[in-house]
Amino acid sequence: FLVFSVLASTLFVAWSAARVSLRDLVVSARFPDHIFAGDPAPVIVTVSNTKRVLPSFSVIVEASSRADAPEVKRRFGRRRPRERKRVLAYFMYVPHRSKVEQRVEQTFERRGRVFVTGFEISTKFPFGFFRLRRRLRARDVEIIVYPKPEVAGDELHLLPIDAGQMDAQRRGAGHDLHSLREYQPHDDMRHIDWKASARQKRLIVREFNAEDERRVHIALDTFIDDGGDADARERFERAVTLAASLISHFTDERAEVRFTEGDEEARYGTGREHLYDCLRRLALVTPRPAEGQTKSRGEFLQRIALKTSAGGYVILITTAPRGTIPAELWRKSHVIYI
Repeated sequence: FLVFSVLASTLFVAWSAARVSLRDLVVSARFPDHIFAGDPAPVIVTVSNTKRVLPSFSVIVEASSRADAPEVKRRFGRRRPRERKRVLAYFMYVPHRSKVEQRVEQTFERRGRVFVTGFEISTKFPFGFFRLRRRLRARDVEIIVYPKPEVAGDELHLLPIDAGQMDAQRRGAGHDLHSLREYQPHDDMRHIDWKASARQKRLIVREFNAEDERRVHIALDTFIDDGGDADARERFERAVTLAASLISHFTDERAEVRFTEGDEEARYGTGREHLYDCLRRLALVTPRPAEGQTKSRGEFLQRIALKTSAGGYVILITTAPRGTIPAELWRKSHVIYI
């Protein structure tokens, strides 16, 4: 009886100490704005201890999340996918009335939308006999995981994209003078016009015309054959990655890029914001079964064929069988079969 009493009291003390250690803790996590599938993403995890006197020991922080990727949609249909837990950080000691931050790296393997639905904190303090958990609810936080662009091959430099080149009459990094304006803090000192500055008695900088623009229209055919087949889904994911790689490559080349997927179209654009907008659409794109949709795929290809005469070099990425692409589109664009 004495041994049983000692064991029971020890367990009670362990449970009480663990419960007190998890009380009055507030957890938050800050994710980066842009996350790529397969790349470690830096996450700032913060634990605040609002207790007046007692510290907390040996706290494990986990995040509860559910994925909204295309594979999950197909697997679960309309049902809500099951939540999964992801260990974020471990805090050995959190003083009272203070907060502790930790920078960790998390990797998301697949593109898509991820919802962080809450946090769970746990501890084995003080004896490690058992783990006590506590659930912390939080509003859903949406995380978009982009497909990871790959390094483009040398063959892209052989494409005749100068067919989509057009004169630009806007500000840029060219050599022809566009206008004069007042100096701003971010301007290059080398562009200061000293004669104009002396006349105006304030710093004046020169602005130049942009170089001739190259326009590239990247189109992704979202129809796939054998939609339930794993190989077809894998081919579609390769097509998505290739589209992301092309968009990233031509954005770095300072070309104007337009991206079309299915019925979704966007304007031509340049710069990182336009790149991230295209990658966001690629992160959320889902394949459509080609069975019984011959007319829809044909309309999509015809619509892309019309774009070839509107300026801009068209690159079509498709899983369609060879020989099914309209001749007009095939002659005036670069078709990549996946």
